[in-house]
Amino acid sequence: MGFVFLSNALNVIFSFGNVLACTVPYHLHNIPKASVLTRPVAANKNCFSDQLLGERENNMDPMTFWVVRHAEREDNINSAWQKGSTLKSDNSPLSKRGQGQANELAARFDNIHLDHIFVSPFDRTLETATRLLRGHKNATIKVEPGLCEGLYMCEDPPGYESLDVLKEKYPLVDTSYESVMPWKLPREGYGDEACTARVKVTLEGIEKRFPGTEVLLVSHGAPIGAIHELLSGSWKYVGQATVSKFVKKSKGGYIKELTGDASHLSDKTNLRPW
Repeated sequence: MGFVFLSNALNVIFSFGNVLACTVPYHLHNIPKASVLTRPVAANKNCFSDQLLGERENNMDPMTFWVVRHAEREDNINSAWQKGSTLKSDNSPLSKRGQGQANELAARFDNIHLDHIFVSPFDRTLETATRLLRGHKNATIKVEPGLCEGLYMCEDPPGYESLDVLKEKYPLVDTSYESVMPWKLPREGYGDEACTARVKVTLEGIEKRFPGTEVLLVSHGAPIGAIHELLSGSWKYVGQATVSKFVKKSKGGYIKELTGDASHLSDKTNLRPW
């Protein structure tokens, strides 16, 4: 009789211990956080639901990347655009149509909250961003060389101007921002895909430094194709002045909510998606 009582008591104790193992906060198990977030612990695989794991990983708003390709360039319609211009051959400004497209982007983003704006250092992207942000009080532009056009299509070195000159031309430029990639970019291979490694480093750097924020990226055809591949798994060419959107999932990875959306444009013809 005494033996049976002792046995039953031990069973109760062990059962209670298992309950505690499933209810005690994970850090009291001395389990590294990364292990909890990436896979269930084998001995207690039913202790935490996938939803709870996601919530623990993401205690802030989801990271969101809004991605805009610059509007139409002057050299798209005028081969003699450099006459009377001091800009390099790879640094065409916006055309009149492009300026109108950028103004329509401003209407599109008028009621969208943006925490940070990262822009390629070329004039066409900076002018697009400046016009887009006209309804955003106190907005500043972080010039990010990592969003530069594919280098095989640029002069050597790329023809964008110095940060001081850009600040004079585009007052929203934040000269205190330290870019993820250096102002003088390392060489990369030939072809659109060659920029992918550089874009990957740029996205990771932005996400690490500004987690859980609403971010706008203004860039070019090839880097935006790379962004699609890195965040959604497949390369995508988008038209000029179009909008794409990627939202981080609770368990990692991104959901592509928009890609090359031109619904804000009054003229959707010849957007040059290449």
